[in-house]
Amino acid sequence: MDAFQFGQWFSKRRRLCGWHSQRALIEAIRKDPALRSLGISEDFLARLEAGHLHYPFRGKTRQRVLALATLLCRTPREVQVYQRAAGLYDLSPQETELLATLTEQLGGSSAPGPVLLPPRPIHLIGRNHELQHLLHALREEGPGIYIISGMPGVGKSALAAELVHLLATDSNRYRRSFPDGIVALSARGCQGLPGLCTLLQRLLAILNVRQGLAEQPVEVVAQPAGSSSGQAPCSEAEMSGLLDQVRRQLAGKRALLLLDDLESPFPLRQAAEVLLSCSCHQGECLAESGAYLTGSSMLVISRIVPPATALPTHHYHLEPLAPADALTLFLTLLGRGSTALSTSELQAAERICRAVGGLPRAIELAATAVGAGVSCELLAERLALHPLDGLLDSEGELRRLLAEALGTLPQETRELLLQLAPLMARPFSLAEAADWQQRCLGEPQCNLTLTDEPFSAPQRTLASTAAHLARLVRSSLLDLLPETESMPGDSTHEQRYRVHPLLRAYVQEEQQRRQAALLAFASEQQHNIPALKGRQVELLTVLSQAYQSGQHEIFLQLLQSLLGLLAHLPMSESEPLLLRGIEVSQGCAASFHLACFLQRLGALHFYHGQFQQAHQRFEESLQAAQQALQPGEPRPALQWGSHPRSYLARAWFYLAALASSEGDLALAQRYINIFLRICQECGDLRGTIEALKLQGRYAYRQGRQSEASQALRHAEHLLRSQEQVLTLPYDRALRLEIQLLLCHIRGNQAEARALVESLIALASDYLDPYFVPALVLDEADFAWRRGAWEEAHLYALRAIREADRLGASFLHQKGLALLQRLSEHEPRLAAKPTRPLQLGD
Repeated sequence: MDAFQFGQWFSKRRRLCGWHSQRALIEAIRKDPALRSLGISEDFLARLEAGHLHYPFRGKTRQRVLALATLLCRTPREVQVYQRAAGLYDLSPQETELLATLTEQLGGSSAPGPVLLPPRPIHLIGRNHELQHLLHALREEGPGIYIISGMPGVGKSALAAELVHLLATDSNRYRRSFPDGIVALSARGCQGLPGLCTLLQRLLAILNVRQGLAEQPVEVVAQPAGSSSGQAPCSEAEMSGLLDQVRRQLAGKRALLLLDDLESPFPLRQAAEVLLSCSCHQGECLAESGAYLTGSSMLVISRIVPPATALPTHHYHLEPLAPADALTLFLTLLGRGSTALSTSELQAAERICRAVGGLPRAIELAATAVGAGVSCELLAERLALHPLDGLLDSEGELRRLLAEALGTLPQETRELLLQLAPLMARPFSLAEAADWQQRCLGEPQCNLTLTDEPFSAPQRTLASTAAHLARLVRSSLLDLLPETESMPGDSTHEQRYRVHPLLRAYVQEEQQRRQAALLAFASEQQHNIPALKGRQVELLTVLSQAYQSGQHEIFLQLLQSLLGLLAHLPMSESEPLLLRGIEVSQGCAASFHLACFLQRLGALHFYHGQFQQAHQRFEESLQAAQQALQPGEPRPALQWGSHPRSYLARAWFYLAALASSEGDLALAQRYINIFLRICQECGDLRGTIEALKLQGRYAYRQGRQSEASQALRHAEHLLRSQEQVLTLPYDRALRLEIQLLLCHIRGNQAEARALVESLIALASDYLDPYFVPALVLDEADFAWRRGAWEEAHLYALRAIREADRLGASFLHQKGLALLQRLSEHEPRLAAKPTRPLQLGD
């Protein structure tokens, strides 16, 4: 055969293989990375078929003609014929291996590659562009990792199933891309190296199937990894041996491995190193470009975009269906055309598809609901109110998918997603998200007023928010808004994020559920300060979120339940929260809450020596209480036997304490008598006991011992008679206080000192922290009055130390004044330290 005869033979062979023009063959060559790198042009083919090239071929021409055998030969026999026609004799080792590899790939004596496919989807509408894009990528890019990502229910698995079925059945164009098999495996549950070990073992079992199986696609649903025996730990030696076995099996082969339901954490990089093994003919590349003739590909289906270390060859993010395609799918599933629906039904169908954001799985559920008798109009109306309505997701499938997706995220990222719920109604920017997070999590400043505009988010919060948002984007739970869809009037061109309506509905559900659970917890445990402290950050975060998002009722209820906890916070944190509560209460005309918050704020002013402000707040609280107790005014349900009237009357209790601190014991006695009368009229047992205790204390300080003893014994009798009811830590403190005062009346100071320590231990966990310095100051005063100056000196120092820790300036000054009086009566005490006691003092 000469050059002209070979040219004629080559031209005939080209047409038999389906390329009716030289240009068509050139297009196929350009799609093959290995052939493309050899520089085969249309001019070269024209000269080859015209017989203008030197025969037998040498050098670069011989290399190109030999490489073209990969397109023009379909059987080992055709390879032999091609070799003889082209005069390819005296082959080099590289050429020998190339022809041997090609012969083996085309059927030789080896068994056909396994074809293990998932079920083919019945309806795949609106995905033709994606299919063609991925088919082209698999052919064009060569061996590598191909990733299909997207949110739960978007149809990733269905698209991949259709894709591999096309590859397995289209023998004219794509089947030869993977002559060594197409295998689909479920990677669900495969995590870490044990998960990789499980997948490799199952892959080996498939690759080792007996010889001679017919090359007929078999539809098999691959069993999820770990479904039968779970993931067994794999030693380092076992893993190394397993990796070597898989490498040997895949060496020199072109296969496609489909990994469905891949989730994090999975060692995709390690998997790629073994599954994408390439053979390069004695270690040499086909051309200087480094393109290989052999090598497998991995098609990965995952919500999560793997990190850069996995180096995906191609990544395709699957979006929900366009409105027209979503409607077509819905009508197809119903088995009805658009002409078979009334105008109202068709409009309702469009609203349904829009409400579920074009998510194929949700559209399938909607069609199922309509098929079960739910009208399109009713379903559209319900979904407009809540996209996850029970009519759509009666079995909780969508919620389960979304919950599983969120469950793979770090706790901090999930928290951010819940915090951003109020922003999700429209696309938002990074700056807006960071600013919102700062407002919800930032510590309140002492000079913050409720009308202040929020400050810009600090750089640290901005960076942290950006990292969390990027993780949500990589997890297909947040979309980057295309620049073409920027917000109207937005001149900043800042990148914006968009949340799918179903995910937004789920996050809002979770936020409401969390709010309800925390509100119930705070209400139930409002007197259990250690329990509240254990969840303090969570409680205050939800409180701030409720305020920022305008959820006034939740904010007021939660703040009401946290009044006991606020007493244990620094004034710089508790005062702004109370100011917010007062503002919201006034705006909502919630007089009961207003009275309570004013009362608590007055107590803060009192302990910090701001007597004038404290007196004003207590008076305002009593005025608000009068309005709150009017008929028809809403009142919250109170626990532990409290009555609304006596609960709000505690302002008289604080006014009595204020008068006592100013030295007017007669006025204090009058105020506490008012409080006692109200508690008795309301049947408030706890308030009655507390008022009797204070009556006894004031009488004792005025030297009326008999009157003091009578009031205290009455209080003690009530406590004992209701022991089964009065079980709060506060009740235990009341009992100890009454016993302490009775010890002073009896002169039993040793027992009194023991009771003081018991009270301090109880107060550190359960009572108002200002209780401790106030109690110790009272004990110092009692000791001074009976002439126990050394004891009074020690108690005064202890009170000053506690007041310093709390920033209670009034109690601090009161302690210093007592030390001054002690030094005047006992000169030797003047030489003793007047600073707070330190460890070892």
